[in-house]
Amino acid sequence: MTVELLINFAVQFLGTGAAFFLAYRSFQKRRIQLGTEPTLPQYFSRRSTYWVGIASYCTLIAALYWLLTWQWLPLEPLVTLIVKNLRSGELVNLLNGLDGRTIIPLIAAGLFLFFIAWESKFNPLLILRDSIHDAFAIPTKAVEVYNALITSRLSAVDESLKAQIDNRLLVPSIDPGDFEKSSATVEYKWAHNCLLFDRIQNYANQQSYRRFFNEPSLKWGEICISYNAMSEKVAVWKEAEPHYTKTVKLLKELDQLTGLLCRLLASLVVFGSASEDEIWTTVKQLGGNVHEARLKHTYKYILLFTAATAIGIMLGREISVSLHNAFLFPDKPLAHFEYTTLRWVAYAILIYVLPIALVFISRTFAFRYHREQSDRYYGFYMAVMILGFIVSTTASALILELTYYKDHFKFLESFIQHMRWGILPALMCGFVAYRMDTPVSESEALGKLIMAAVLRFIGWGLVAVIIMLYATGDMSIQETNLRFTLVGTAFFMVGLLGASASFKTARTDD
Repeated sequence: MTVELLINFAVQFLGTGAAFFLAYRSFQKRRIQLGTEPTLPQYFSRRSTYWVGIASYCTLIAALYWLLTWQWLPLEPLVTLIVKNLRSGELVNLLNGLDGRTIIPLIAAGLFLFFIAWESKFNPLLILRDSIHDAFAIPTKAVEVYNALITSRLSAVDESLKAQIDNRLLVPSIDPGDFEKSSATVEYKWAHNCLLFDRIQNYANQQSYRRFFNEPSLKWGEICISYNAMSEKVAVWKEAEPHYTKTVKLLKELDQLTGLLCRLLASLVVFGSASEDEIWTTVKQLGGNVHEARLKHTYKYILLFTAATAIGIMLGREISVSLHNAFLFPDKPLAHFEYTTLRWVAYAILIYVLPIALVFISRTFAFRYHREQSDRYYGFYMAVMILGFIVSTTASALILELTYYKDHFKFLESFIQHMRWGILPALMCGFVAYRMDTPVSESEALGKLIMAAVLRFIGWGLVAVIIMLYATGDMSIQETNLRFTLVGTAFFMVGLLGASASFKTARTDD
């Protein structure tokens, strides 16, 4: 091995080590906003999960740096040039050799290291870092827990917990009826804070959680001081005459304390729970009503809708062709099992399954940071219907126009002409989103599930027939065969999609 090659390896390892170290530092810098307070993500997951996330990100960044400086823009020519000319003392040749081929890789390597450490929303590597965070659910679980704790209802809290809270107060400032009052009152907010503080005290007595209470950013000392002071303030407020300004100020202080308590408790709950079920069990004990945003095996639902689309088209077309040949136009029979069927499948997947997949993605992001709890989210249903309409109409316009009218393609005109093909996908997106909030029980009888699926199949099949008759209304007499086949195929395909819209959640309220 030559000296130049040995030094090149040393430079590579040093650079890769620097990239690994900077990635390690960067991973720990990200702060997640919980309420008004930023929090380090290392307090949002169990230690093992957090370190697996760090190892994954650092290894990926180091590998990218190695590939950049070894394969894509190698530093070897520059290192060889410098070492060879320094050994021979030919500095003039060294200067002459510093051209684009040798300098650009050095600039690229420096920029890559800079981007690893640069904290900016415009930094593409930070997007990768945040994706690693999300892939390991480092911030997302804590955000969900935080939102659930903020909006928890004290009426759902166990009576023994309420009695325990009252006994621990330095100054008696809670009445039994405070837990049932409006969430906008001083009494309720103070009772909520007492519940959160009491739960945190259980963690404070355990040695394994000591680092949380020693971490300055989590403000445990400030919380204790504020909590004790607030106990006296609330007691004085209850005994004094009503005063608007003092009440508003007290409510603001209570909200600030609630945010700090929920932030610390969310970190403790996520870190200390052995499983996700344990997380939500703890949250529900504190009155949290966590929305069932996460579904079991999401990717399987996407595959199910894809299969339903393909089977519906194949089955629907063949049955439609059989009916056409037997009853409508026996003198003009259509061929079975044509290659056109596969084109229809590909087309339908893009205008039906793609929008449905976006519904899953949108729902995950929407409910991850959504605080208000409700059984139905009609605003979200309308939003995904609009999204489905835009996506399906755009896909239809691009596919049909670029396939048949390449020379005269105008997107806006084409979009308007194909809006009719976006109606059914939009309705299906709204229905799928609605059904996600109506999960079936694990103990549901099989016969009942089958009957419900059959009814959805028939109902959506009839809806598809009506809308497809409207959408194909401008077809000429010569295209009657095609129109009948399209309508019949839509009955089976959309019916199967509707029948497939049955979901199970990863958590239950039992």
